[in-house]
Amino acid sequence: MNRPPAEFKRVPVALLRSFTADCLKAAGLRADHADQLAELLSNSDLRGVRSHGTCAMVGYCGGLRDGTVNPNPDLRVLQDTETTVLIDGDGGLGYAPMMLATEKAIEKAKQYKVALGAACHHGHYGSAGHYVRRAMQEGCCAFSVQGHHPNYFGEGGGNKGQQSAYWGNPPICFGFPSEEEPPLVLDAATCILADYHRGPEYDALQELIPPAFFKSMGYTGSALTLGGAFVGQNSDRARDVTQRWPRAGSGGLIIVMDIGAFAPPAAFRAGVDNLVRGVRETMEPVRGYDEATLPGTMEYRKSEEYTREGVPMALDDLERFAACGRELGVEVEWD
Repeated sequence: MNRPPAEFKRVPVALLRSFTADCLKAAGLRADHADQLAELLSNSDLRGVRSHGTCAMVGYCGGLRDGTVNPNPDLRVLQDTETTVLIDGDGGLGYAPMMLATEKAIEKAKQYKVALGAACHHGHYGSAGHYVRRAMQEGCCAFSVQGHHPNYFGEGGGNKGQQSAYWGNPPICFGFPSEEEPPLVLDAATCILADYHRGPEYDALQELIPPAFFKSMGYTGSALTLGGAFVGQNSDRARDVTQRWPRAGSGGLIIVMDIGAFAPPAAFRAGVDNLVRGVRETMEPVRGYDEATLPGTMEYRKSEEYTREGVPMALDDLERFAACGRELGVEVEWD
């Protein structure tokens, strides 16, 4: 999914952003949340993460229009201490409450070196990297994860027979800012295989490399717990929210750490530079690839290219955008 599309048209990111915001508003999402979400989705496009980019907008508009998520949530602070904050998402999408929790956690981490921000009772919060990268902009490193109500198992119809090896795929992200090199950002999901890795050839891997699948299951369980039960998703309130807003059964967590907590910030950044540069210059690449890189480098390079030349949007995605725009009365700008 996140490979560059074979047939595409380059679209300036500003046009993608404005079209997405207009569609979300037309679908009923409150204006400030629509503008914020459009920026975050288009930032994913810039990094080449198509699965969590503006193409997700069509599904979000559907959820807003069919009443499965709250288009005008009342975000409330449930807990606010020196080093923790918890936001109630009130059945809306997860982006706004999680970003609010992130901003508050950044302020606390700058003062106390480490802080936890959490959000609960909301829908999908997208890529965990949105929140980690925001913390990195403020001189912090961070970890974020999304979880669910404990009754959540599997990936629906895509996990045939509810195979434990393919259990779940919640988003996680670790991020560490650098100085001269691209940052180290592991923006991923917990399952060892991507959603499209399904079939007999992948089933056979369970016998060849069982430890990898056991690790995958452990990562999934840990993520779902930290972003779920840990932030309050195993509660009567969580059950009430999902009865009213069926797609709002998620929670999220971010741990924000000041990079100067134990060593000078410059020394920390130089250490990340050494890691990134050392892998690229001294290690053999994974078979089938031309270069050894740490996570974050490819996204960094794509962001520079796509900002300059436009985002390569798959033609079928643009057709879906046009259809969505017609339905909502929003005109496509890039034609």
